[in-house]
Amino acid sequence: MGGGMATMLNKLTAVYLVGVGTAVAAYFIVNPFISEAFESFDAPAVWHVLDVLMAIALALALVFNFSRKLEAERAAEGASALSLLEAKTAFYLTAGVTILFLHNWFSLLALGNDSLEGNHQAWVIWAVVDTALPLIMWATGYRLWRKASSG
Repeated sequence: MGGGMATMLNKLTAVYLVGVGTAVAAYFIVNPFISEAFESFDAPAVWHVLDVLMAIALALALVFNFSRKLEAERAAEGASALSLLEAKTAFYLTAGVTILFLHNWFSLLALGNDSLEGNHQAWVIWAVVDTALPLIMWATGYRLWRKASSG
């Protein structure tokens, strides 16, 4: 792939990650108000769409953060300890949130929306995912954009 094409692909991926992170954060914050204000509003339907977008974003972030971690480990002798720590932290946080997300999402797909009724653990996991995912997507998207812009 040519340098220009790779740069464009990295920038598009960065925009996608930041966009998904922003959509999840915004909807997570306003969802209680929308659900309360509009009785006919189907909040789970929006989450179902966001879930697919989140799964794609997490896969992309995992690939980028894993690649970044490998590069940082290879360059560990010449790189700062902080660069290596940042790369490893980004990868392992992304992996952890991906595991939590997939656990809840697969449960939801297998058991339906009724599986959330009275399931405090599932709601806590969703709250963690819907809080951490935007932060990971923003940081990863920013890092990917900077990488594309610098090289």
